[in-house]
Amino acid sequence: MKQCILVNIILAAATSALNSTDSDRESLLQELNAWRKSKAGVHAAAKGYRIPHFESADANQLDAELDAFAETKRTVAELNKKYPLATFSTNNPFSAMTNEQFANWIKASQPPSDGTTKNITEFALLESTSTDTVDWSTSGCVAPVKNQGICGSCYAYAAVGAVESAYCLVNNRKFTLFSEQNLLSCGPGGGCSGGFPDVGLNWISAHGLCTSESYPNTNEWSTEAHTCEKSCTPVKMPFTNLGSAVGEYELEQTLKTQPVAVQISASSPVFKNYQSGIITSGCDTGFDHAVLGVGYGTAEVPYFKMKNSWGQWWGEQGYVRLQRGVGGLGTCGLARRADYPIISKTQFNLVNINKIVISEYYSNLYADTARGSVNEQWSYDTNTHQLIVNSNHECLDAYLDNGTYHVHTYKCDASNANQLWTIDSTNHRIKHRSYSNLCLDVDPNQNNKVQVWQCYENSPNQWIAVSEERVKLWSFNDRFLSSNGEIIQFSSAGSFLFEWVVNNIDHTWRARSNTGNPDLCLDAYEPWNGGSVHLWSCDSNNANQKWLYDPSTQQLRHMTHKGFCLDMRSEDGSKAHLWTCNSPVNNLQKFRYVSITYPM
Repeated sequence: MKQCILVNIILAAATSALNSTDSDRESLLQELNAWRKSKAGVHAAAKGYRIPHFESADANQLDAELDAFAETKRTVAELNKKYPLATFSTNNPFSAMTNEQFANWIKASQPPSDGTTKNITEFALLESTSTDTVDWSTSGCVAPVKNQGICGSCYAYAAVGAVESAYCLVNNRKFTLFSEQNLLSCGPGGGCSGGFPDVGLNWISAHGLCTSESYPNTNEWSTEAHTCEKSCTPVKMPFTNLGSAVGEYELEQTLKTQPVAVQISASSPVFKNYQSGIITSGCDTGFDHAVLGVGYGTAEVPYFKMKNSWGQWWGEQGYVRLQRGVGGLGTCGLARRADYPIISKTQFNLVNINKIVISEYYSNLYADTARGSVNEQWSYDTNTHQLIVNSNHECLDAYLDNGTYHVHTYKCDASNANQLWTIDSTNHRIKHRSYSNLCLDVDPNQNNKVQVWQCYENSPNQWIAVSEERVKLWSFNDRFLSSNGEIIQFSSAGSFLFEWVVNNIDHTWRARSNTGNPDLCLDAYEPWNGGSVHLWSCDSNNANQKWLYDPSTQQLRHMTHKGFCLDMRSEDGSKAHLWTCNSPVNNLQKFRYVSITYPM
């Protein structure tokens, strides 16, 4: 992915390229000076966004600034004519920069690509279709527009913005300003040379974050991140897990819940000169900037609303609207990826291998065929490690009575050791955290009695999983199961986003990526050695799409084509296929099942 970085503008001293009369030049100089005195111009000078004002400027330096301003005027006129749903103006902080300088300023640094995402735009993602309106900027849980200055810290501002909103929503909408400088100076990433919002969010979830009052911003005028200060006390965050939205539809659905850190392309003239309205085109779908997604709505066309970190004198008082409903990677690549702290508790069923779900009735537990009742809906608090049922809002509780452990639901108490559980996704079991050798158990020989019992490896009675979760499947050589939209392959770590949504009721594996249709599933339609494995329209009744991870052998077994497993074919995993399950297992069939939704 491209990183965002703000650097000092270096202008070449050259003879003026203005092809104009003295009177035209004087007129342009008057406009330039008026811009310098405007709020946008003063803001640009204060933040280092323009050539400094020279009282006795060298002629070549002044000519360079006039050249840049003249180009901005021409560009603004062209953009207003070409994109009528937005307004572009010289009344922005970047008018004394040429288009090339602005583009270099935004994307001055980018890591090398391994080529795995070269065809990313060829595949469609679901578009946003909602007709309602969401705007978190008026909720009291979004900070005023901030300014990153000349430091390449957009990733920090986007990540901290998402954290501020999440923290506010959890704390009854009591807003707290947090410190971008804390993340910038003490966290991972390239400091002022750019970084990744999701990496920043992970660091914040693990280390907490200082308030902006206790750790104020000091990097606006510096392109080198200042040394980490240890004088403040980080605030513990109310989240441990992160979510990511891929495609317009997922972005729209997530924005219904909270603001998110969004990756976009912002190096184009449409962003440089944007003043108001809706950007509909004029930018690519790469990634060189990060903003905070705060909502969506409909005006002349449907739009997403984003908060930038370039100050309130840019755009709509620091905000920008971009067209939604276009599908693919979205306008300016806004649908490529968005990251956010998970603060809402996902509802799920606790299901066993026979599709029996665990339910609550008057605090007692039962296992039976799913009926869609709230008594069957559970959530997991990743901070307290409690399993909460949606019917009476009590917690799963294992208690000792006359030397025997029993299980029921009981009033939730985070300090109650009886209520601490681990969702062990790899082994498909619910394991007690306080009583380490105690697992949830459903006994078919006792009318599917729900109990707790000594944990046994590969016990069918203890095969209990959440109904759906996001996972990654890793190979022995640290490559992960993915697809280029056609073939199933194993890609190198860090190459691009690719996860699988595993449904533990119908046993489908749905592809979730930034390179494909989100309604395609892992499908093996040739049940023989070397048989093809590909993505196909998800269908819970399609026998070719039934898979089950076996933790004892670390193989991904096909449930319909008995005796066949997913096989990498070669160590680079460039074209995986179906093959007889090996015993003992060889490396090409040996995988690590890692839950992203409920990490251990």
